[in-house]
Amino acid sequence: MAEFPGAKDRFVDKSRVWTDQNDHATIVIHGTGGNPNQTADQLGDFFETTPAVTSVHYGIDRAGNIDQYVLEKDGAGGNGILDPGHDSFWNQYADNPNWHSLSVETENDLTNSLPLTEPQKGTLFGLVGYWVKKYNIPPSNIKGHFSLQPINRVNCPGPNFPWSDLFTYLQGGNIPMTQIPTGWGDDGTALKGPNGVPVALGFRDYVLKNNWNKDNWPLEPEQHCDPLEQSNTSLGAGQRQRFRWITLEYTAKMGVFEAWTGPELLWYQQQLAQLTKEIAALKNNIGASNLQQINALAKQFVALSGQLDTLSKGG
Repeated sequence: MAEFPGAKDRFVDKSRVWTDQNDHATIVIHGTGGNPNQTADQLGDFFETTPAVTSVHYGIDRAGNIDQYVLEKDGAGGNGILDPGHDSFWNQYADNPNWHSLSVETENDLTNSLPLTEPQKGTLFGLVGYWVKKYNIPPSNIKGHFSLQPINRVNCPGPNFPWSDLFTYLQGGNIPMTQIPTGWGDDGTALKGPNGVPVALGFRDYVLKNNWNKDNWPLEPEQHCDPLEQSNTSLGAGQRQRFRWITLEYTAKMGVFEAWTGPELLWYQQQLAQLTKEIAALKNNIGASNLQQINALAKQFVALSGQLDTLSKGG
């Protein structure tokens, strides 16, 4: 199972790693130097088959998706050996830098000249922050691949890599961590769950910044509701989107927040129970006028049943 939250399992064969040979002293960041449209899964295919038997622990594509290829306890071979002129920092790890480092690839073009996308940047910063906290790695031990191989990998991870933003983030800056749930898509404007339902604007931002579970996909597109909640009409009008486990709502006063689904579910159940009683009573004393009431109540019943069904869906 992948170790970093939100990462997808894509482990290479054990013959391609140094089992139980990693002391997590450093972090090395790479750029792929190839096809920027390659997915994290496709990068895993490469590491699984390359004759060079190289690999890294994680890969992040430009949509922000992240796959894990090597367990963190194991050494991955993506750092290579030290070039002449390497950063003297690596002299202390000259036996094999791969035994002392956690490594990550960021998808980029042939010369690693593209800036990271915002989703890619958010996922990477989250991963590095997770490693720093988990293994107590000082920021001074976070290096680019170029520091090991200034001849063969001089542009890795690339001239536009956001080093200052990364270190500001690690020092408690205001750079938000964003992460696209595994299996979802993102075009920079709207996320799409596995069922194709879009999540846009403030709801998209909320999902990206709150370590969203990949299985908690949207059940319906965003809707304008007035009132926003039947069980709490004091909220007034607003936007709502229901997911499998959570309902997100928005008002100008409160911003985006997780709604209390329980009270809303109870309100609809009570309304349906009352309508059921009224329809039964009218049927027992049926007449022309009662038929009209029954039809009107039936329409309310259908509408409320739809809302209750949406609220009750899950797993």
